[in-house]
Amino acid sequence: MCGIVAILNVKEQTHELREKALKMSQKIRHRGPDWSGIYCGGTAILAHERLSIVDPESGNSASLCRAI
Repeated sequence: MCGIVAILNVKEQTHELREKALKMSQKIRHRGPDWSGIYCGGTAILAHERLSIVDPESGNSASLCRAI
């Protein structure tokens, strides 16, 4: 299981909004205690909690996908 939280329609990126997203993410940490990440950009702040199922030692994956 994993969990994702988001703050959308952000007018201005602030430290307070980033902290709010991190607090929201901490509330769902039980859904994915192995890795977490945050992305702040444009008009959105996204945070996620990840559960490594296949390989907890090296199961990290990128939180941002770039087009090839």
